Amino acid sequence: MSEKKGLEAVIEEIYMIIDSERIQVGQKIPSERYLSENLNVSRQSVREALRALEFLGIIYVKRGEGTYLADIDSHQLFELIAKYLVRTDKQRRELSEVQHMMEEYVGRKTGGDETVLSYDNKIMRKIYVILKKYTGR
Repeated sequence: MSEKKGLEAVIEEIYMIIDSERIQVGQKIPSERYLSENLNVSRQSVREALRALEFLGIIYVKRGEGTYLADIDSHQLFELIAKYLVRTDKQRRELSEVQHMMEEYVGRKTGGDETVLSYDNKIMRKIYVILKKYTGR
């Protein structure tokens, strides 16, 4: 395993397995036992890492069936970070600027035919919705 310690290292190694095995959204990820054996860590360490990934919406568990890679729409990372980091009016104004930049970009890219919410970029739409939530515009 890499030189990173603890939970971060296990999460990084799980990512590398998902990437190397080309696991796609909706596909099953390897079992706890497989991960534990291949990462040379305890099953408890794997469980802890999987719980963290599930909490963030990166994976989801179907009880009795297995663990699956989730879609970006279910990720909660942006919202979790924003709740803790966006605390001042200055930060809200800065986020509003980013939101405005996204609107201008999509307007230029589509000739004004689309909005950010109709634009074909799932990540941008997700971030835009979160920005709207925290900027109030």
